[in-house]
Amino acid sequence: MKGSKGLPRNPGRRGVDDDRATGGDVESLDYDEDNDMPDLIMDIEDDVSDERDYEEVESQRAALREKRFQTIFVALAIAGVIACVGLLCLVAYFAMKYVGASENLHIARDRVQNATESLHKLQEQTQLKDQQDCTRFQNTTEHWLHLFCEKYECPSSICDPGWLQYSRSCFLLTDTRLSWEQSKELCSSQQGHLAIVNNDQVQNFLFEQAKEASYWIGMTDSVTEGIWMWVDGTKVMDGKTFWGPGQPDNAFSRTYRMRENCGLMRLRRWYDEACGAKFPAICEKNAIRLHLIFQRMMQSR
Repeated sequence: MKGSKGLPRNPGRRGVDDDRATGGDVESLDYDEDNDMPDLIMDIEDDVSDERDYEEVESQRAALREKRFQTIFVALAIAGVIACVGLLCLVAYFAMKYVGASENLHIARDRVQNATESLHKLQEQTQLKDQQDCTRFQNTTEHWLHLFCEKYECPSSICDPGWLQYSRSCFLLTDTRLSWEQSKELCSSQQGHLAIVNNDQVQNFLFEQAKEASYWIGMTDSVTEGIWMWVDGTKVMDGKTFWGPGQPDNAFSRTYRMRENCGLMRLRRWYDEACGAKFPAICEKNAIRLHLIFQRMMQSR
């Protein structure tokens, strides 16, 4: 302690020691109360001041630690509040999404239910109409014809006598040798037209029926040379033709004194021929469909 600087611990002892050290020649020092007392007081005051300084430093350190703890606590509290606010926002967002999805689901379910009800009503109306039609249909001519066809397996379409059915068409190979124009008029009188051969299946079918004979078919380039057209106004496509070697050659016929502008089927090939030449023809018309007959009969009632 600082107080020990100005006050000897044992003044009398010190004088004896000093006398012994000097061999007793030095005079003994006596304690002077007037001179040493101020130093003692100053030392005590210094000690008290030092104690106060130490307490102040410790107090400042404690206040600093407390302030630091408060700052950390406040920061944690703010972070917690922010986290809670964010969590509440997320909960509110997902709640709104859920409510919207739930509403859309209810709307979709209502629409499906309405569509289902409409379908059921339509089915009921159709069933009722079928029952009414069936009631009107019973004991009528078409009813007995329908029963007959069910028992004997009538075809879905039929052709007139002498005509050959293929797919949805009927074909007639005529015996009369006529010009191309006359053959065209003959087919028209039979509610048909000269045959239109626009696919491999029909071509092969007619080849099998024609054998080695020659027949007029429904194509010509008499309107525009080199542009072959079917009698229904459609163009003869290049990818679906069966021309013979070197055909069409548009040769001049001295017999008929005209160019070869009409189509002829011969030996499984096509040839251009003078339209005035005399050949039989192949006529074509739509097959008669039984269900159309039933429909027309029902409409006429």
